[in-house]
This record gives sequence, C-alpha cells and structure tokens, in this order.
Amino acid sequence: MSIFARMNKDRSIAIRPMRPEDIDRVREVGQIAWSDLVVQDIGRRFRYPKRSERLIESYMAVEPKGCLVAEVGGTIVGSAFCHVWGGIGWIGPLEVLPDHQNGGVGKALLSACERHLSERGCDVIGLETMSHMPKNLHFYLSSGYVPTSVVLIMEKRMLGDEVHTQFVEDVDISGLPSVLVDITRLSRELSPSLDYADEARMAVERHMGRLFVTKRDGKVAGFAILHTYQREEEARYSSVKALIADPGRSDQREIFNALLDRCEQASASMGKDHVLIRLSALSPDLYQHMLSRSYLLKGANVRMVKKGTYEENGKYHITSWAG
Repeated sequence: MSIFARMNKDRSIAIRPMRPEDIDRVREVGQIAWSDLVVQDIGRRFRYPKRSERLIESYMAVEPKGCLVAEVGGTIVGSAFCHVWGGIGWIGPLEVLPDHQNGGVGKALLSACERHLSERGCDVIGLETMSHMPKNLHFYLSSGYVPTSVVLIMEKRMLGDEVHTQFVEDVDISGLPSVLVDITRLSRELSPSLDYADEARMAVERHMGRLFVTKRDGKVAGFAILHTYQREEEARYSSVKALIADPGRSDQREIFNALLDRCEQASASMGKDHVLIRLSALSPDLYQHMLSRSYLLKGANVRMVKKGTYEENGKYHITSWAG
C-alpha cells in the first residue's frame, strides 16, 4: 500500500516502502540517473556502476520504513534512503529517472523522507549534495534546505608502505556489545544528538566493513568505521565512514592518527589501493594535516539542513552524510 500519493498533471505518483523484490529495479534506476548526471557534469557518456546490492539490503535492514520507492503507473521511477543516527536524520541517495525529473517525483520522495525522519524523532534533518551541480542545489534550496558547511572529499593512494599501529583494536561481532555504549558517548560528545552505534553495528554484523576502537587509561577514546564494500568497478576503494577522537582530550590528534593508520593498514591488507574520506572544511588545520598524510582534494559536497541545528565539537574527526 502506498504511504503517500499525489497527482501531477495527468499522472499519479505513489511513494511506498522498498521491498526486496524492488532491489534490482532500484539499482537500475540509480545507474541510469547517475549516468545521466555524469553526462551533464563532464559532457561525455559514461555508464555509472550500479550500487551494491548488499548495501541496499543493509539500508533496508537498519531502516526498513525509510527506504522508499516512487512509482508512476506501477513502475518504479525513483528511490530514496533515510538514515537515523540518534537524533540526526539524513537523506541520501535520492535518485529519479531523467525522464521523470522536474515532474514532482523528487519532491514527493523528499517530503516522504522528511516525514519519516520526523516520525522517528529526529531533531536534525539534513543531507549532502554535490557543490558544483546547480540543479541539485536548486532542488534542495527550493525545498527549504540551508547550506551549513562544505564537506571536502579527499583521497589517498596506498603505496604499500607498512604502517605500524598501537593500541587500536579490531572489533568483531563478539566484542560489539561492549563498545556500543562508548560509541554512543563519543558520538554525543562530538554533537549532542549524534549516535553512530547503529552504523557501527551494521558495518560489523552485516560485514560491510570494519570497526576499530582505541583506548586510553582503560577507556575508549576514539573509534573509526571503515566501509570496505564498494561497487564492483570501484573494488579498489575503501571509505572511512566515520572517525571520532574524543574532542575533550588533549591528545585527540594522536588518537585520530592511530585510528586512520589502522584504517589505511586494513584497506591495504584487503587489496584496496585508495582510501576515501570526507571531512568538514570548517577545520583548516585538519585539511592541512590530511595533506601532510598524502591525501589529495578530489571534490566537495555541501551539507544542508532543513530542521534543527547541527554543529560538531573538536578538530580531529571525519563524518559523512553521503550514501
């Protein structure tokens, strides 16, 4: 049953929760939408890889009512995913077939996502979009979203250098319950409404990546979530989804480095030759630090918020609202 429907000219747009049998079509819609976007961006045809089936399944397992499809005439023409990290709700990706853009499908999906996140109790609702795409920016600005920060996309090519890490633990399923409380605590010290516990659980339990923690004086002082899944064509990449060093500690830079060293080491051991990170441009010191670690700037997103206020404490952390 549709949870939302609206009429637009001579067609009806129905929004409903995603089902397992929708996954192949959702992957196809995403591929077509992103391939078209690349043509608009760089002016040449490119077949964008399909999103990982395992990733979509993980999103549906964590937030089943927040994974949505848009149908026109009974055919899926768009999809969107909601993510809830404590009181922080973010949306992405949101994808619509080119032939159905500018006709209300995107707005219907976005509105349904916002309602879902509000019903989930999120006091902050936001997203990230590409900073250089006027069409995307117009869509979200006209929907009431306000830019709050620039998120830098940086990449490091792994050259096979051996990295030595100390005091960093690789958390498996058996060790997960003992660290989730600390992940919640550190998340909230970064931003009061934030909680990465479900994201950490998904990475470990659904084998989407790795979870690392480091302790000081017997207490967890930082954690990192490394995603090692990727699209087939991008199998050489891994992505640091989150890395938080306790912002109240004087040695947060050392904690940050130890965790990032371990992420790089794990990526190299799995045959990944590139590591991708996203970090706020509000910390120029962190940007310079990443340059000193051989990371290069590849692009930027704009973080936008429609509901609530979101701020981050401390200097050494990596966060991403990109799906």
